[in-house]
Amino acid sequence: MEQGGTEQAPAQHKAGAQLNWRIVRKVEGLVFTSMLLAVPFFAFRIVDTTGTALMVKNTSVDLVRDLIRARAIARDYKLPITVSSLDVPATHSCAYVIQNGPRTIEQIVLPPGVSMVGSVTFDEAGTPKARTSFVVSKGMRSVTVDVDSTGKTATHESSM
Repeated sequence: MEQGGTEQAPAQHKAGAQLNWRIVRKVEGLVFTSMLLAVPFFAFRIVDTTGTALMVKNTSVDLVRDLIRARAIARDYKLPITVSSLDVPATHSCAYVIQNGPRTIEQIVLPPGVSMVGSVTFDEAGTPKARTSFVVSKGMRSVTVDVDSTGKTATHESSM
């Protein structure tokens, strides 16, 4: 009988070990499945955040380039030039225009979801009539483009 008793103890121990491995495998499968589902959500968020930051940054760089060009046009042709933001209701988008009085020299449409607020007028000498700022934003990302009294520009990034 002792022999039978000793044989049963390892068998019970072996059955308990198999049960634990079964549970471990199920937990592993559950963890793997949850990670498989969670990773795309994080990847989408990272791509969206990076895309938003690039859109805002590139738009602000284009704005600075156009402000420098508008200042040069005002100075070279002795014309008052205005750069101002504009809402385009037909397309539900934003834009900014470069104008000489009522005449539009150029209209630049911003990427979808990017908005801008601001206006500056350069006099015939190419200096702004007043210091001003443009705010380019999308979602929680924004860049402020400052135009000082001499016409020089500076950008400042911020996340809300």
